[in-house]
Amino acid sequence: MIETLSLGPLETNCYVYGSEGEGMVVDAAGGPEPILEAAQRLHLRLLYLVNTHGHFDHIGGLASLATATDATVLIHPDDLTLLLGGGLVPEGTPTDELPPDFPIWMAEPIQLPRPPKTIVHGDRLRVGRTTFRVIHTPGHTPGSICLYDPEEEILFSGDTLFRLGVGRADLPGGDGRTLLRSIKERLFVLPDTTRVYPGHGPGTLIGLEKARNPFVRPEGWAPGLA
Repeated sequence: MIETLSLGPLETNCYVYGSEGEGMVVDAAGGPEPILEAAQRLHLRLLYLVNTHGHFDHIGGLASLATATDATVLIHPDDLTLLLGGGLVPEGTPTDELPPDFPIWMAEPIQLPRPPKTIVHGDRLRVGRTTFRVIHTPGHTPGSICLYDPEEEILFSGDTLFRLGVGRADLPGGDGRTLLRSIKERLFVLPDTTRVYPGHGPGTLIGLEKARNPFVRPEGWAPGLA
């Protein structure tokens, strides 16, 4: 069971996934009311609150949802300080190092009821009868990850891969060439029939992106990638 919620100021896709009464949330972008309502409607006990990366538009409801549940917060270690710093700058960044016009409220640290746990490339997450594999896909952020279920051929891609698009690479910690390498070497090796659930916008298929994505080219860097 997958329920898609469009939440937060940037209409981020938040996914509530369930199997055999157990569930996980991928990118708690807002709420927690709509997320909790979806979990209740699907009769799920939430085990994990997974962050595909630490940007602010993907963690807007994380603290309140973690407080309302016993679910474990998970993120790649390379994005841990970004998450704890509030999703825009790493935790501990002095305010005098920020631009003069920087909205200080966006740099406020996130307050979680329990310390998050980290997950790395190759880790497995068991939810009911489903086992997701963690795929590290740096480029949009250093700690961006995707979650892949080989049995059902499902991929939660965060902001790494969109329908006929890719995540921007011009924010702090982003790198365009690394992003494209992640997509080609770790996502485009998946079956063409894999269904992709991205962080924004409509879903897609790996086969479609391999054939038509204008940003990912055989020769590598696509000019204008952002």
